Amino acid sequence: MLSQLSARRNFPRLQAHLDRVHAHNATISDFLRACPGAYSHFVLLDHQDWLAWHQPQALEEEWRLILANSRPGSRILLRSAGGDVSFLPDWTRQALRFFPARTEPLHGQDRVGTYGSLHFAEVV
Repeated sequence: MLSQLSARRNFPRLQAHLDRVHAHNATISDFLRACPGAYSHFVLLDHQDWLAWHQPQALEEEWRLILANSRPGSRILLRSAGGDVSFLPDWTRQALRFFPARTEPLHGQDRVGTYGSLHFAEVV
């Protein structure tokens, strides 16, 4: 399996840089406000679905902070309980390029099975 091969190949690199791995207990918005920077990768799970329904202003704030702290080409991986990203604020889709041809086949291989969709985007 490609992912296992990749994990084996990259594990020594991860071990060599453990001093650069830090755990934070904060919302994404709180983290980005406290630690601004030009981040290259974001992994977002289905909390965004919840925010869209219960705290849409928090979802907008989170995306404003993500985009303000991203450099062009930053990569974003997100999962959703729904089948698409229609829950995202409209203006985010102008700042992102999605790759459904890449993620739709991968979603079928998802062993978790609780998410409705998987999305990969780059900041334009």
